[in-house]
Amino acid sequence: MEALILGIYAGIVWLIFFKYKLLPWNTIAKVIVFTIPVVGMITLILLLNIFSPSSSNVLVIRNSVGIVSQVKGRVIEVPVSINQRVKKGDILFKIDPTQYQASVNAMTAKLKLAKLRLQENQALVNSGAGNRFDLEKAEADLAELSQQIISLQYDLDQTIVRAPSDGTIVNVQLRPGAFVAAFPIASVMTFMEDAPQIYALFSQNELHQIEVGNEAEFYVPSFPGKILKARVESVILAEGQGQLNASGNMPTTGLKDIAPNRFAVKLVMDDRHAELLLPAGAVGDGAVYTDHLAFLHVIRKVMLRISTKLNYIIPKLH
Repeated sequence: MEALILGIYAGIVWLIFFKYKLLPWNTIAKVIVFTIPVVGMITLILLLNIFSPSSSNVLVIRNSVGIVSQVKGRVIEVPVSINQRVKKGDILFKIDPTQYQASVNAMTAKLKLAKLRLQENQALVNSGAGNRFDLEKAEADLAELSQQIISLQYDLDQTIVRAPSDGTIVNVQLRPGAFVAAFPIASVMTFMEDAPQIYALFSQNELHQIEVGNEAEFYVPSFPGKILKARVESVILAEGQGQLNASGNMPTTGLKDIAPNRFAVKLVMDDRHAELLLPAGAVGDGAVYTDHLAFLHVIRKVMLRISTKLNYIIPKLH
């Protein structure tokens, strides 16, 4: 964009001083002609960095979830494969439900008997021939069995493991016949959510004009020529070097290299890009458009669009 502006300026200078010779090309004119673009470009860049700040560190993060079994048993079906996209509620795998169904059936029979005994004791008490203690015990037994069958039915339901949300299965090592256990840190497959989290990293002095709700745009090389619209969801004013771990040692501040001082601005993509699956770990460029000096936004938008077109160029010799 800067080159385009300088090209237009050079054309105007050529027309005024050489084509139509409206002004003399003397020392004063030369000083003015060469001073204007230098001062103008410096001013333009400084204002752009304040009111339309850009970031060359836009990160795409997609949460991954380790799928674990809630119950133990033999796997009888795995209807998904690696890199398969699934919808929320789709079946990921099934466990043999025989023992859990048997427990539910047995408890259902006990529950029916408990209800019958409660009715009998209620009738005896109403007729004056029953014992109030027996009635209260029948009521307690029924309440206890009702809670037990809820727990058993929950275990039975967990023999079918479903996708927690829309996403992609990126690691499937599970096969029918394998035995799984209810162990929370033993994942049997990895699930990655479709919904991305977008973070743009900015220096400290670039944040003072950025506000929640500001318009933003970004691109990633995975989609050459495509500009993705977004909004500022929040500004995260925290980073790792701002935290001191509790210990008996003195804090170390400066004895080792400190990571570049960047703070994250979280972006949320427009709904128009909802079906676009951004690669997890993708890095791109972006910009935030603040509520001031809106005419500068056009320049930044043109710069972004030119930059994303360059992603079509792949400078490799092999």
